[in-house]
Amino acid sequence: MKQIITLCLAIISVAVFAEVKPLAEPWLKEGETLLCFGDSLTASKVGYVKYLTEKLGAKGIKVINGGLSGDKTPMALTRIKTDVADKNPDAVLFFFGTNDAVIGRGRWRDEPIVSPITYRDNLVWMIHYLRLKTKITKFSIATIAGRPEGKHYLEYGNIRDEYFRMAREAADLTGAVLVPLDSETDYIRDSMQPNEKGLKLTVDGVHPSKKGYETLADIMLKYWNLK
Repeated sequence: MKQIITLCLAIISVAVFAEVKPLAEPWLKEGETLLCFGDSLTASKVGYVKYLTEKLGAKGIKVINGGLSGDKTPMALTRIKTDVADKNPDAVLFFFGTNDAVIGRGRWRDEPIVSPITYRDNLVWMIHYLRLKTKITKFSIATIAGRPEGKHYLEYGNIRDEYFRMAREAADLTGAVLVPLDSETDYIRDSMQPNEKGLKLTVDGVHPSKKGYETLADIMLKYWNLK
């Protein structure tokens, strides 16, 4: 009985998220290097990393693009050493989940599903690995960038909701700085008018427009207290 009670308390404690607000002090300082680890939203040469590079570069902070198109957390685990640890950054941003949430479903149903819990645990294990094998001490986790738009929303609906919650749990479990792109971008979307395709911050329902990428970068800088 005592073990059951302890387990229940542990589950409850995970579900109670830490307060999400921008850091009181800048997360990065001059001379440090940030590596952005993610999928195509990170890999894009005209994406949010471009804007971070420009804005953080003005503060003397270097940014490395560690994005890989089509990536998801199970595959990211296989490149954590070569693409992150071996680069020896001072800080790492993890921005995954867009692909984790859809593979195994709809048009990608031939791939294995990455459950929300598996997505969370993969994020936790990557940070655990880096803490064991490197001197990196600064970690940040960004949730998926809010709900999908247009045809993508019609096909999958609110499938991302559980992944939003799991990214928040991963940040709580690891002590990583959470960037709540889910709530922030959805709040911004609610104030915008869609175009003829039903899109606001994306060009295809998933990949951000120029405005979308700028928005992602601004939100990251806000929560890192680096605007």
